[in-house]
Amino acid sequence: MADEMYCDPDDNAINLIEIEFRDGTLYFKDHLESDDFHKLEDPKNAILRNLNNQVLMKRSGMDLAVLEDMTDYEIQENAPHTIFIIQAYKETVPSGLAIAILVRSKNQIYSLSCQNKELQFKEGPAPNHIASTRSDFIFYQKKVIGHEKMQFESSLYPGYFLACEKEQQGYFKLVLKEGSQEDDKLMMFIVQYC
Repeated sequence: MADEMYCDPDDNAINLIEIEFRDGTLYFKDHLESDDFHKLEDPKNAILRNLNNQVLMKRSGMDLAVLEDMTDYEIQENAPHTIFIIQAYKETVPSGLAIAILVRSKNQIYSLSCQNKELQFKEGPAPNHIASTRSDFIFYQKKVIGHEKMQFESSLYPGYFLACEKEQQGYFKLVLKEGSQEDDKLMMFIVQYC
């Protein structure tokens, strides 16, 4: 019998807890929690890049994120706007690695939200507990098969992923885009933990 339920971020394997196999039947313990998300300890800092090696950055004074060409020096000079906090969540019935994406800016934390299918950074940290199976703050981080890349699917809008989209002004911004999981390279990101 195992002690807890989680999704391993390295291989997306789901470990079940509180189960027992007796007389050819699989039994789940009756005190399992309702479907919800609980914040786990130890968030990780990461730099997120698209496949063109552009770095994701929260624009200062704005609630949107853009992708820009940057050297390693420029990434550090633009920190904390280029260093994102990946906060993992434990899910009662795991569907993948549930995460929230946060960023610090001027002593304030902002959480990425996909409410109404529009991406924006909302002031404040993502909740410690979300009593639902879906949330505008929760994304499923999924490894792209055959690549060392990740995709981020919205828990609120299944089938919608974080993606890069070129604006008329010539820069790329982060958007929520409907699409198939492994077809669109604009939905793939390199996650560099730091």
